[in-house]
Amino acid sequence: MGRNFGKINNFVGKNIRTLSFRINIQLFADPDKTEKATPRRRQKAREEGQVPISRELTSGFTFLAAVLGFAFLGRGIILGLESAVAFFAELPSYDTININDLGIYAFNAFKGLIIDLVIFVGIIMVTGIAVGSLQTKFLFTFKSLKLDFSKINPINGLKRMFSLRSLFELLKSILKLVIVGYVGYLVIKSNWNKMLLAIDKSVKDGSLLIWDITFELLIKCGIALFIVSIADYFFSRYEYEKNIRMTKQEVKEEFKEVEGNPEIKRKQREIMMQYSMHRMMQEVPEATVVITNPTHFAVAIKYEVDEMEVPIVVAKGMDNLAEKIKKVARENNVPILRNPKLARELYFNVDVGDEIPEKFYRAVAEVLAYVYSLKRD
Repeated sequence: MGRNFGKINNFVGKNIRTLSFRINIQLFADPDKTEKATPRRRQKAREEGQVPISRELTSGFTFLAAVLGFAFLGRGIILGLESAVAFFAELPSYDTININDLGIYAFNAFKGLIIDLVIFVGIIMVTGIAVGSLQTKFLFTFKSLKLDFSKINPINGLKRMFSLRSLFELLKSILKLVIVGYVGYLVIKSNWNKMLLAIDKSVKDGSLLIWDITFELLIKCGIALFIVSIADYFFSRYEYEKNIRMTKQEVKEEFKEVEGNPEIKRKQREIMMQYSMHRMMQEVPEATVVITNPTHFAVAIKYEVDEMEVPIVVAKGMDNLAEKIKKVARENNVPILRNPKLARELYFNVDVGDEIPEKFYRAVAEVLAYVYSLKRD
């Protein structure tokens, strides 16, 4: 059994490698879709019912669960069938049995068998639902069931029928058929003599012998198909990522929808800057002093002894804006003092509307003292 199973693994691996070399999965992708899907695109695809799912993985797990279910329940089912047949064979003749009691006889005969079958079917159903739900992360939507006339269009149907996708699915089905056939051949070949001996055994012993051989066949087929389904699962995820890829234009359009049109945002920033600048220039005539370096920087400071505890910066600018600040200051008789170091420090470390930091108190106090002395004179 171990030697045969090793042959199966080698056979499956060789065929999967051969198939991967011969099928170029890039052919299924749109050459224009070169960008990785954004989180928003993934969410929209999920809302539409598009999720990476491998039906082969679901069927592989379900088949394997059915085999394991048979491992625990198969003997009981076979013995239950045998007991039921024997029970009916031993029933009294119709002349002595009450026809109304026949249902009770049938229930008693098949009760154990029915329970085993219900458990078996339940294992298959729970496994299928669980594997499908885990793949889709418990997605439940009716959008994929919505009527779409393009899906029933005969021309589109013919395109799908003769597409590379259909060719790949056909080759995959052939591969599964070959694997199952090869596994069945190995199992039957190794157990052929046992099957011939079953003819000379009793019904019970022969049935159990056939069951053992059948179980070996099923478990090996289940493992082989499970390996194929794992490969198909990873291929399905890869194919899904390819299908939801976006073109560069789609990425730009989505960015515009989420973040807004860059041109509009640029215009908005320009308007905000113009508004802020206009408001800042209105504060310059109320400033106490403008400190410059003297050509590149200009910082307007306001301080009222009775109303303010700390001086604040009401305007600042560099190059052309600095010239505008100085021009407004001259037009409104605001003192302009040259202090290059202090002008640069205030420009780079203090925002408009903020108070002067403590480390600049001494330097600013000296400037203000000089301004007040000019006003007294």
